[in-house]
Amino acid sequence: MKTLITLVASIATLSSFAQDVKFGKVTKQDFEKTKSTIQVDVPAEVLYADGNYKISFNTSQGGVEQIKKVFYRIIVFDKDKTPDDVLKIDIPLYKGNSTSDVDKILSLKAVTYNLENGKIVEQKVEKKDIFTEKVHRFLDKQTFTFPNVKNGSILEYTYEILSPFINQTDTWYFQNSIPVLTSNFTLQSQEYFNYQQDLRGGFAPKIKKDSKEDTYNVTTSGNRGVQSFGGDTGNQGMSSNNYKLKINTQTYTLTNLPTYSREAYVLNPRNMLASIQFELASYHVPGRTSENYSTTWERIGKDLMDHENFGRQLNGNNFLDETVNTLIANKTSNLEKTQAIFDYVKTNMTWNDYLGEYTDNGIRKTFNEKTGNSADINLMLIAMLRKAGIDTNPIVLSTVQNGVINYAFPSRSKLNYVIAGATVDNNLYLMDATDKNAQINLLPIRAINDRGFMVTDKGMKEITLRNSIMSADKKTITADLKPDGNLSGIYSSVRDNYFYMADQSEITADPKAFEKEYTEDYNFEISDFKTQDNKQNLIRHQFKFDDVKVDVAGNKILFNPFLFLANTKHNLNLEQRNYNIEFGAPTTNTNTIKIKIPEGYKVESLPAEKQFTMPDKAGGYAYKVIEKDGFIVAQAQKIIPYSVLPPQYYKPLKEFLTNIISAEGQQVILVKQ
Repeated sequence: MKTLITLVASIATLSSFAQDVKFGKVTKQDFEKTKSTIQVDVPAEVLYADGNYKISFNTSQGGVEQIKKVFYRIIVFDKDKTPDDVLKIDIPLYKGNSTSDVDKILSLKAVTYNLENGKIVEQKVEKKDIFTEKVHRFLDKQTFTFPNVKNGSILEYTYEILSPFINQTDTWYFQNSIPVLTSNFTLQSQEYFNYQQDLRGGFAPKIKKDSKEDTYNVTTSGNRGVQSFGGDTGNQGMSSNNYKLKINTQTYTLTNLPTYSREAYVLNPRNMLASIQFELASYHVPGRTSENYSTTWERIGKDLMDHENFGRQLNGNNFLDETVNTLIANKTSNLEKTQAIFDYVKTNMTWNDYLGEYTDNGIRKTFNEKTGNSADINLMLIAMLRKAGIDTNPIVLSTVQNGVINYAFPSRSKLNYVIAGATVDNNLYLMDATDKNAQINLLPIRAINDRGFMVTDKGMKEITLRNSIMSADKKTITADLKPDGNLSGIYSSVRDNYFYMADQSEITADPKAFEKEYTEDYNFEISDFKTQDNKQNLIRHQFKFDDVKVDVAGNKILFNPFLFLANTKHNLNLEQRNYNIEFGAPTTNTNTIKIKIPEGYKVESLPAEKQFTMPDKAGGYAYKVIEKDGFIVAQAQKIIPYSVLPPQYYKPLKEFLTNIISAEGQQVILVKQ
């Protein structure tokens, strides 16, 4: 963007960083608060948050820059329950293609305050405790953790970043993992820059807009016709004029914001938070050509197809011909050809973990070196399918972690990924070859983000991003029940398709962390945990358990036949939801438990059989418990035949899951003979 402006600016801008709460101005009265005034029993609260972003001309080097100032003040009520993202702060630092196009931290301060013996004691975060980590080629992050945090501590941090990237602001989240008393976001820009807002969430902020004029100086060189802001070459024939420039300021304020209640079936919780982001829509200097940026999805699609690292990558590629011809030889149907090419690309190409809708290496280099970013690999897949005569086009999207696209807000910057969409026999098949465990119509979780856009020479077409392959998770328990109420046995879970792909991704990243997450929630002894992967889309997790207690009352034993697999809560906490219900894939969950009846006992009563469905058959459930050959045999099956349900199914789903909890709360009663 710096190359957009060839003139040098000298503007005495007005300070826009005035705050009601000042960094370092903590008083004894601030420690008197012992609980949140917004929600009860929360471990911490944001007292004040302020994001202040300024877009302006660089007064010394020319071009345009963005200055980001962020300030947070937080009070801690219960350190042990305070979320990690409150105690450990990550600051994103973006990078461009050149070494000069980088975010630079101008200042960073962070302090923990404690009230000790009537005095405020502060402990600063030292430079040695601030770490820089490389996230990927275009992103670093600086990380620090607050020291000496106790119950009652006040935490503050503030930083200022100078950025060459002015196409958009960071997304400012008014809501947090803890309640927020006050959160402000301010954007200041000069009148030449037109930014459009993307405001989300279920809260209406208080908006204050202000415009003020400032003066700037234009110096003209008569002999060369050179004009610059604030320039002074010292040559004869120079003339200088003062002009007025309007400074526009917009401030958005929200107060008393509750924490986001973690909801089930949400792939990215941040999609539901109150937030704002601005993107540059146009740039206009009087007397110069206007530059338009975010205009329409159609314009964005045309630009993509004209881009050398997107649409032009699909042309030519004769080096792919031999491979394609070999792959489709003896294939009689287009679907078989599609499958063969997809299998080849995902097996032979390795994703380097970089996202992008534009190629990095390019198709030829990726083909030769067998590695590339998401666009390198998936655009190669598209090119190969086209050579096989398959009608295939790129589908651009925003990944789950990047947030859902606002379809009424055309945005280049929100697109950060591309997959393939092939039409075979009038059916659309979605493919992402970056994951070696993906299948046709079974995308990795990062790509299942509501909708994307198919880009063709004729324009852009909205495409629903859904997985359509049923995925099964079959859990079994075989257990031995003793007269003293002690249960021991073996647990096993066999998972395929979407579940297999998700597990493999986590295991590859950190097998120890996967095992810990899988087993840490059980409050009984677990041993011999192991995972078996048959390398053919089927994975088994298994462990032994002991010391699971059930109730013994006199001559009776009472227990839930589903033991620790019984559903006891559903984590759907809202009255209504305006956001899709995301399962990831159509799923079948089957639990089968077989418990040996102790010698000398017989069944007195068994749970009632249950069977019910959601409206429109959007979900089904069956529950049954029987006695057979000296065992209690319990089985429950839940089927959700869709990967995503629209918001109107939220209340029916809550009722459906509540009924499951009720069914699985029933008990078996054994009596001594």
